[in-house]
Amino acid sequence: MKVSIITVCRNAENVIERTIFSVVTQSCFAENIEYLIIDGASTDKTIEIIKQYSDKYPIKWISEPDSGIYNAMNKALKIANGEIIYFLNAGDRLFDEKTIELVLNEFEKCDADFLYTNVLSCNSKDLTDAKIKKYNNVDKYFLIRDCICHQASFYKKSVFDRLGGFNEGFKLAADYEMLLKIMADKNLKNEYLPIVTAYYDNTGVSSLNTKDLQEEREKIIKTNFSTFERITLKSKTYRFYRKFGAAIKFFIDQYRGTND
Repeated sequence: MKVSIITVCRNAENVIERTIFSVVTQSCFAENIEYLIIDGASTDKTIEIIKQYSDKYPIKWISEPDSGIYNAMNKALKIANGEIIYFLNAGDRLFDEKTIELVLNEFEKCDADFLYTNVLSCNSKDLTDAKIKKYNNVDKYFLIRDCICHQASFYKKSVFDRLGGFNEGFKLAADYEMLLKIMADKNLKNEYLPIVTAYYDNTGVSSLNTKDLQEEREKIIKTNFSTFERITLKSKTYRFYRKFGAAIKFFIDQYRGTND
């Protein structure tokens, strides 16, 4: 079984090398990994760095203008040959050299179409403050308030053959829309693998444009959830505090009383 790891980038000279290095040093790189880099016509030293690695390793790359992240990701889907698809963008890196080997072993054992894991969120320059993002309890409530990031997402290529590529009408949240489509499709099997697979760069484009990201997600939520679902799912936290709020307030008051 082969996985196509896809890195999309533009003007990423400060972070691209750590991403590439984490891929080419995988234990199964030679046998099981097709590595594709889709560059959006960088004007810095990104291409120079890519060439340094492509001279040593079998990396396929293209550099040309694109209309955004999802346009680049869709380009990659058209040329990817792996049975499994994984997106690892510039600044992100795989957790360790055994990561892809563990994921492929799990795909061999199960019949999942979509496999999701955990990631470590961090500033790409400093891994010491990394915080784990666990996706062990994905349900409708989770999906209306959050998303499984693509660094934790492994797709069979047949998923895209079935559902199509990413919606390029969205600039930041098309992977969220794809996730909802996958979770809603009763013919697709999803599985959670409780391991960390990547360091996720929380200084990336979507992380720095939270307002625009939330606006796109709200549009997607309105399309995929009924008004009743939006109200009831979003009010879950409110119902929790309505039920246990008095007890929480009591313990807070007691704590304050002992520390006055």
